[in-house]
Amino acid sequence: MEIAELFETAVKKANKKGVRRFPLMLETVTEVTETTCTTSDGVDDIRLNAIDADLNSNITVYPKIGSKIIYGRLNDTDDLFVLKYSEIERIVIKMDQQVFEMKDGKFRVLNENTNLKTVFNDLFSTLENAIIQTPSGAGKFIEINKQKFKSLNQQIDKLLF
Repeated sequence: MEIAELFETAVKKANKKGVRRFPLMLETVTEVTETTCTTSDGVDDIRLNAIDADLNSNITVYPKIGSKIIYGRLNDTDDLFVLKYSEIERIVIKMDQQVFEMKDGKFRVLNENTNLKTVFNDLFSTLENAIIQTPSGAGKFIEINKQKFKSLNQQIDKLLF
């Protein structure tokens, strides 16, 4: 059998097995849920992650509404998933009980026991109200220190959510 005949036979067998071709698509995002998005051409249920199982660890990128995405098909299924984003609304990284999230110019860090913002807010509140024992009796931080603690706490609120 010649090479041309072998190639033709292989193509015919591949087509009989139901191999489908699917070009990558570029569309505008119109809606975003926790796990999927919808595009302006009416395609919905496009997965934000190719693996859509309930995983203990994953990274999920949420596109902005109105931004462009490139999506494709997963193997020989009808499952679509996002490959690329032109603009990002938020990113969530989850590893077991640990979560790191970025959105709106802020971030959040937490695990099953605590939240970083809560820790900082509690720290500065405690310092503002602290009573310091000295040889001459109880004392407090001077007003300039209290103002600095308050300022630092406000900066934390601008950085963390």
